[in-house]
Amino acid sequence: MNICCQIKPENLKDFFYLFGIFSTFIISVFTIYIANKNRKNSLRESLYKEQMNFISKLTNEFYNLHSDLSKLKNNQKVDIQETKLKIEKTFEVMFSNIHISSNKILEKSSDTLNTINFLLNELENKNSANLESNFETYFNNYRELINIIKLELGVDSLSKENQKLIRYGF
Repeated sequence: MNICCQIKPENLKDFFYLFGIFSTFIISVFTIYIANKNRKNSLRESLYKEQMNFISKLTNEFYNLHSDLSKLKNNQKVDIQETKLKIEKTFEVMFSNIHISSNKILEKSSDTLNTINFLLNELENKNSANLESNFETYFNNYRELINIIKLELGVDSLSKENQKLIRYGF
C-alpha cells in the first residue's frame, strides 16, 4: 500500500490549482516590478526630453550672442542695445527652465552672460584697453559652457553609441 506515490485525480486537480495560484503570484510580482521600472524610465525620458529642448533654446540664444560678439571683435557694426536685449532674452530662457537644468549649466551660463555684459559696457564706454583680453575671457567661458553642456547631457557617450549602431548596421 504505497499511498504517497499514488496521485488521485482529485489530488492532481488540487496540485494544478496550487501551481496556477503560485505561478500567477510570481508573474504578478514580476509584472509590478517591470511596470514600476517602466514608469521611472518614462519619467526620466520625459525629463531628458525637456532638458534637451531647454538646452536647444539656450544654445540658440548663445549662438545669436556669439554671432554679435564675433562681429564686434572683427570691427563690424553691431547695435549694442540690441545685443543687450538678446542677453535679457537668454536670461529669460534660463530662468523659465531653472527647474529642469543642472546648476553647472546655469552657473556657467550666468558667468558667460556676465562677461558679455562687462564686455559690452566696456565697448559703450569706449574703454578698449583690455578689449582683447575681455573677448578672450568671453570665448573661454563660452567654450567651457559648451563643454559642460555636452558633458551634462552625455552627448559624447550617445554619439559613441550611435556610431556603434551605424558601424554594426543596427
